[in-house]
Parts: sequence; structure tokens; C-alpha cells
Amino acid sequence: MRRVLFALLMLAIPIAAFAQEAVLTGTISDSTGGVLPGVTVTAVHAASGNKFLAVTDERGIYRIPARVGAYQLAAELQGFSTAQRTGVELLVGQTVVVNLQLAPSGVAETVTVSGEAPLINVATSSLGGNIDPQQVQELPVQGPQLDGARDAGARQPHDL
Repeated sequence: MRRVLFALLMLAIPIAAFAQEAVLTGTISDSTGGVLPGVTVTAVHAASGNKFLAVTDERGIYRIPARVGAYQLAAELQGFSTAQRTGVELLVGQTVVVNLQLAPSGVAETVTVSGEAPLINVATSSLGGNIDPQQVQELPVQGPQLDGARDAGARQPHDL
């Protein structure tokens, strides 16, 4: 008789322990609705301060087996602001779905510009440039021409 009673008692202990557990689950997404894998979700039991951690899978889903009571949830991922939910109440054997949405945090960008000296000299108003030999040959010449030909548009000194 004692053996039967002991066996029943041993079977009842895991059931009593299981009855004290509940599950927090949900999906973590960004502000566009896309799921976020790799988010660290922390559930803090309000009465005891115990922390339960989980990381979202490739579908953005987390699952935290926890004890009954009130919880504060926080979801964190680098590049996003932390989302928090307080007052989440877990009852015996209950599965509570808490979906959270993370917003992108302020992104700090550094732009480094490097380059050569500017093509425009802002210190003076002089104008300059390079002329290649072909352009020199095409310029009209004032004065007597060495080859004896006269350019149609050029004025000669004796024409004045």
C-alpha cells in the first residue's frame, strides 16, 4: 500500500509543477510589419525579479515558458529602439500572445568627403585655360600672314 501511495505521489509532483507554468509567446516585427529574427526578449517577473530570456527565430517568433504572475516584457535589437510592455498577467496553464513592434532607432551617419582642389579659384576673378596646338592654328591672325592667304573674317592692319 505504501508503494502505491508513494508512486502516486511521485506522479503528482510533476503535474503540480507543470500546473504552475504558463507560456509567453508572440511575434516581433518592425514598423513596416516585417518580422525580426534575433531579437532578445526579456520577461521580468514583477514579484520575484526573476528574468526569463528568449531570442526570436527566423520567423520573428519567441516562446518563454514562465511561472504565473505579472511580467514586464522588453524586446531589444541593435539598430532598433527597445519595445516594452508592462502588466502582462500570466495565469496557470495559460499561453499569452504578446506581439511587439520595434521602430528603427536614430541612425547616425558619418559622411567623409575628400577630393582634389576645386577647379574654380574663388580668391581671384582672373580667367585662364589651356589651348592645344590645333586651336592655335585655327585662331585668326592679325597682321601680315606668312603664307600670304587672308582669312575671310580677319581684318588686316592696312584694311583699316
